[in-house]
Parts: sequence; C-alpha cells; structure tokens
Amino acid sequence: MTKLDSYRKHVEPLIGFRIIGVDVEESDFNPFTVLKVQRGDEKLDLVISQDPEGNGGGFLFIEGEK
Repeated sequence: MTKLDSYRKHVEPLIGFRIIGVDVEESDFNPFTVLKVQRGDEKLDLVISQDPEGNGGGFLFIEGEK
C-alpha cells in the first residue's frame, strides 16, 4: 500500500456524509476549522489539522473539480 492509498483509505468512509455546519475552535497557534457532517443519524466533527498530532489548525483548500 502506498502513502496515497493510506490517505485515500482514511477519508473514503466519509463518502455520503453531508456538511450541516461549520465551527472554528481556538488554538495556541492556528485555529481549527471544524466541519460538522451527518449521514442518516450518524454525526461527526471533521477537524482540519496541520498534522496527525493536532499541533494546530490547517488550511482547507476549496477548488473546482479537476
């Protein structure tokens, strides 16, 4: 499995969720953007971080389809 495959496998379970809200959480460094999502009765918070350890918020790029 390649590094790209592992990233894809990590986010594929999100297919079918719908963004129902947005929040921003304070941090000592960059704030964390939180996307609130729902699929049926299941709800999750997707926290955008700069790394897996949660050392600060990251940036979410919004682009048109490639």
